[in-house]
Amino acid sequence: MRSETSAGDVLGSVVDSDAHIFEPHDLWDRYLDPRFRSRAPKVILDDGGRIRWNLDGRITPTLPLFTVERENGERTPYVPRPGMGDPREHVADMDREGIRHAVVYPGLGLLFQAIEDGALAAALCRAYNDWLQEHCATAPTRLFGAAAIPLQDPAAAVAEVERVAEKLPQMRAVFVRPNPAAGRLLHDPALDPFWAAAAKARIPVAIHEGTTRSSPTVAEDRYDEFFFLHMLSHPFEQQLACLNLIAGGVLDRHPDLRVVFLESGSAWAVHWLARMDEHFEHWGYTLPSLKRRPSDAFRAQCFISTHPEEDAVAATVEFVGEDCVVWASDYPHPDAIFPGAPKATLANPRLSPLAKRKILVDNGRRLYGLPVGS
Repeated sequence: MRSETSAGDVLGSVVDSDAHIFEPHDLWDRYLDPRFRSRAPKVILDDGGRIRWNLDGRITPTLPLFTVERENGERTPYVPRPGMGDPREHVADMDREGIRHAVVYPGLGLLFQAIEDGALAAALCRAYNDWLQEHCATAPTRLFGAAAIPLQDPAAAVAEVERVAEKLPQMRAVFVRPNPAAGRLLHDPALDPFWAAAAKARIPVAIHEGTTRSSPTVAEDRYDEFFFLHMLSHPFEQQLACLNLIAGGVLDRHPDLRVVFLESGSAWAVHWLARMDEHFEHWGYTLPSLKRRPSDAFRAQCFISTHPEEDAVAATVEFVGEDCVVWASDYPHPDAIFPGAPKATLANPRLSPLAKRKILVDNGRRLYGLPVGS
């Protein structure tokens, strides 16, 4: 008899906790309130093919032309897989990989938090979420979404959480960036109603960074090179978000809240939580509102994603626990593995068979409330 943690049983049941899509070119015409259509985000390509964004009249710095390395060593322009836009093609790729469920995150949607006008941001989030509901409903037992939330306007953020929970059944999470929104950090008291609404709705909040050069980001005052910015933005912004939610008291004030940190690897949590625990022991008296050891708060209320090539996830499992780690492909970004992403994690010799099953299947189901056997 095969073990319940064998590769054969895991493949076919894998939960992809962070896949990506790219929104259709006519999204705003179809879904956005007509009053805001002329102010929707627009992509600008310079003569070298580099990307800039027009965000309600604000032009962002450039991003490089993304390329991929071919088997012959040649680098060619990155062309997204059809599944990035077509849900049926996405499901076909999932079947090739042994992935049963995928929760999809945005392309353009990562820009919304940089919009300064709260009313425009709220309209963009509503339009995106309505489109994503339709996109995922094409494969209702396979594709699920994470809804965009306009943190710029706390009242609108609460209203959108409530609308998503009541009317958009394919949405299994809401997401925000770790960066400041309208000058507020995630533990700002003005955002407490948002956290309370998410906790009440029993919908997890995903923290997802993006090197979009649109929001205030760690080290942008030091570097201009994309390599440096991408190295720093994801894990460093997630560490700051983790600090804000734990030391800022958000998790303590909302014990039913569940949070997942995505697309930054998992190993940063080992160093960061150990350092926070040490500060709690020696300097906790300076922050009397912090009631629990930070690592205990994280284990009780948080998840963190690992990616297929992260050998160091074994350290995360050892320190944080195998119940807190979920698996994410980052499909179909240029630095993601395809095909073979789940098999790369299954091949990690430092993880036990039980840990592999929890990471690839069970924890993602539990985080997102996904059906078993569908």
